[in-house]
Amino acid sequence: MSLPDPLVPPEVDLRGLPFMPLDVARLRDSGLAIEATGDEFRAAILLWCASWGQVPAGSLPNSDTALATYAGYGRGDLKGWRKVRAGALRGFVECSDGRLYHPVVAEKALDAWAERVEYREAKENEKARKQREREDRKRMFEALRGAGIVLPWNTQTSELRSRYEALPRNVTGHAPVTVTGHAPDTAKTGTGTGTGTGIKDQELSTPDGVLVGAAHQPDPPGDSESDQENPAIRRMAPCPAQAIVDLYHEILPELPQVALLNDSRRRHLQGRWREHEAHRSLEFWRDLFETIRASPFLMGKTPGRNGGTPFRATFDWIIAPTNFVKIVEGNYHA
Repeated sequence: MSLPDPLVPPEVDLRGLPFMPLDVARLRDSGLAIEATGDEFRAAILLWCASWGQVPAGSLPNSDTALATYAGYGRGDLKGWRKVRAGALRGFVECSDGRLYHPVVAEKALDAWAERVEYREAKENEKARKQREREDRKRMFEALRGAGIVLPWNTQTSELRSRYEALPRNVTGHAPVTVTGHAPDTAKTGTGTGTGTGIKDQELSTPDGVLVGAAHQPDPPGDSESDQENPAIRRMAPCPAQAIVDLYHEILPELPQVALLNDSRRRHLQGRWREHEAHRSLEFWRDLFETIRASPFLMGKTPGRNGGTPFRATFDWIIAPTNFVKIVEGNYHA
């Protein structure tokens, strides 16, 4: 006699989903509830719960040792398990893969799996949409900067697109950067032989402390003279400190903003940039900030101890050496 095909596909995995739906009226009126002994009924419910976390969900291994353990008898009480075995396994059928399946639990598992697949697809689509939006924003910001228009990093996409579409289509090259929205507060002229008034020779700061122009210059020298004398460090691409700050603002707008990219912050960023080859790309920093965004604790969404104020990460806290390592290693993600 051939056994039926498994009631649930092998890829159905509901581990991590602790909620198992229970049709109370269906259970109340079932033969199990009406005819089983108390011990059989208890063992049956425990087996249903155990099958929910198996792969495939809704199934159990056809092993008395495993079944006894799942039913609450343990490996040492197979005699007690065998007394309730028939009633506890009421409804379970053996399938061609050698496992036992319960039709009702399998039905609920298939419904839950469909919802999980739909949720994952929605998350993937949302992730892809956000990635496309980030790429579009980057392209539009670059085109506007090329036309001499610098907009704040948090400009709404609709406004950014409107300004971008208003650009003449034949704009080429890069005009000098024009600061919009803020009058420059201070200017430091260059030391070259020129007039000292070109954008390349200036470091402008706006009233709110955001540096403009300096973001397009190489970062300051290393933390020590020995760093500057190290050939490996001299060959290393400079740390794009302003670009990292821009990513922080883009991905974590809820956290405190960086008003001034001062020398101390630049040195910390350079230190993290040099620590490991994997750190030397903006994609790494984007992933780092996305990891922080996924942590309720770091985002200030976890209640403080003894009812205190929730902790919330700041940019300076993130780039501090010890905290940075803990974030990279995933200590705060759970």
